[in-house]
Amino acid sequence: MKPNSIRTFGRAIAAAVALTGVLQAGAASAAVPGDGDALSLIITYQTAPANRPALRHELEQSTARELARWKHDGHIKQYNLLFNRYADSDNWDAMAVLTFSTPADLYRWRVVERTRPAALSGKALAVTTSIHTTPVDAKRAEALDAKLPNAVYVVIPYKTLVSAGEYEKYADGYVIPQFKGWMDEGVLAGYSLYTSQFPAGRLWNAMVLLQYKDEAALSARESVVAKVRERLKSSPEWKAISDSKKNVRTEEQVVIADPVAVNQ
Repeated sequence: MKPNSIRTFGRAIAAAVALTGVLQAGAASAAVPGDGDALSLIITYQTAPANRPALRHELEQSTARELARWKHDGHIKQYNLLFNRYADSDNWDAMAVLTFSTPADLYRWRVVERTRPAALSGKALAVTTSIHTTPVDAKRAEALDAKLPNAVYVVIPYKTLVSAGEYEKYADGYVIPQFKGWMDEGVLAGYSLYTSQFPAGRLWNAMVLLQYKDEAALSARESVVAKVRERLKSSPEWKAISDSKKNVRTEEQVVIADPVAVNQ
């Protein structure tokens, strides 16, 4: 990288820190998890296209019920169970995001794994071709509403190209203000940003879950993104980061997903 580019990005990151301090409603109200409640697992499942209906049925009949029970019993703090809206052999078919209150709760999860690997029943395992479990930290979040009836999820994995500290400053100064703007526009209900604890060899090392209120909100995504970015350009700090030529992350394949509910 050329010296001028380095100086430009350095000023951008410094501006991000200043913006974080000024906009307390940004990172501060983003419900930054503490060390004791940030532990999560992101589990993805793949199946053959012909078995997608069978996997979803079993998730509704068994896994969703078990996750609800484990939450009620205090074994997990929160969960999201999602199903990829589209058949896509290059991506996952289902995803579970499990959040634990303490490291001890996460440690106890190994007991579940003995009889229900990745929280799946025997029938679900029989039609599952691959499972990837990634221990992650929840770095930034605005609570996802599990009871939102028509919610649609956009799941975006990233490969970060800077240090963990630089990435968090970038998120606070550039990404989170956009999420907050989308919420102000009434399309986004909540979000979570996770980073992998053990990124070596993984296909991604950061992941964002965006919860849109409904299909109409998702359809307005592009116009709202453009509108909020145009508004944020009035902030010299945000614009400095936007104009920086530093490559902070690369976006991987996006998934549109729907929540899996208990089949009554």
